[in-house]
Amino acid sequence: MGTQCRAQELDAMTCPKCSRPLPELEDLLYCPFCGRKLVREYGRRRRGNGQGTARKRGSTWTGYAAGYSWVDESGKRHTVRPSKGGFRTKSDALAWAAQNNPAAQEAPIPRLVDLWTGYRDNELPKLSADKQTAYKAAARRLKPIMGRTVDSLTVDDLQAVINTVSTYYPARDIKTVLSHCYLRAMASNANRGRITQNLSEFVTLPKLEEREAAVFTSQEVKQLWTLYEAGDVFTGYILLMIYTGMMPAELLSCRRDQIDLDRCEIRGAGAKTAARKAAVIVFPPYIRPVLEDLLAVEVKNCRSTGEKLLSMNKWTFYDRFRETLSKAGIENEKGENGKYRLTPYACRHTFGTEAVRQELHPEMIKRLLRHSSTRTQEKYTHLGAKDLHAAADALPK
Repeated sequence: MGTQCRAQELDAMTCPKCSRPLPELEDLLYCPFCGRKLVREYGRRRRGNGQGTARKRGSTWTGYAAGYSWVDESGKRHTVRPSKGGFRTKSDALAWAAQNNPAAQEAPIPRLVDLWTGYRDNELPKLSADKQTAYKAAARRLKPIMGRTVDSLTVDDLQAVINTVSTYYPARDIKTVLSHCYLRAMASNANRGRITQNLSEFVTLPKLEEREAAVFTSQEVKQLWTLYEAGDVFTGYILLMIYTGMMPAELLSCRRDQIDLDRCEIRGAGAKTAARKAAVIVFPPYIRPVLEDLLAVEVKNCRSTGEKLLSMNKWTFYDRFRETLSKAGIENEKGENGKYRLTPYACRHTFGTEAVRQELHPEMIKRLLRHSSTRTQEKYTHLGAKDLHAAADALPK
């Protein structure tokens, strides 16, 4: 049964319609001047504000959340009430409506695994395949703390994970993954501003110990030529890398239809960056016969004109590379770190070093190595004492 409220008590004894003074009669139900009803009846409120409503449609119930309103450019107000149907009972529909009240919702503090999942599904696919592999490996190392909420983590917790690796680059990948997770937490404001600082900035990485990359000496390059001229065609792949600065990934991805023998160019075989993929790889004319021999090698299971120049996977190529050096009489012993002195990447370092010896302009060397900056090529040049003496002797008196 509804409760009643006198209009006179709400509006200082005046009619809400004609605004005329009303006589002070307790049982006055209608305005004696305009006939307006002066008693308002309200139903008993059973649910609090913002709890939403439910309505039966057919055999199921539909829940309506409290919703929100907004004003468009013309000044018109729009009200939006999210709804969801198909509930079997009214209670289920009302429960959904209450849970989806925008004003009452409080997002939970995200876990580290939730932040990583968001980064993995959105930003990570835009990176190179190598970066994706490295960051996924870093995320696996974060497994001990992945289930914790981001606000419960301390710098010591993050440092403990970093300390599980002893080398610089894997540790850097872990720090990068953590940084992306913290940035997502701070940007989404899912925790109502409780995460305001990127704690990954305070972790300490292991010392970077970069060993000097070895290069082929002039004598070793002559030995490779001798082996090639003796009929070892595989040596031609090594010579191609030495005289073009191609990376192993570029050689393994190079297709036959990308090679232009007439113009001494290879187009579209670049790796890692978009700029490098678009850059042209040039080779000297005396490498053209080598490429002709490599193109004459029969490719198994040819399916199109875009077959690979070298139909071999990475690990098989590395094994054949070491075997070829041994056949050429080049010593390639392992160092104290357990790694070989000369690797396929040494071909690119040899190319960069020889370009400096030939006194090419730094900008030209940058273009030949397909770098974005001349500073990047510094680690590809390995000049010894002999080169320094030659430069000093060339100075005028």
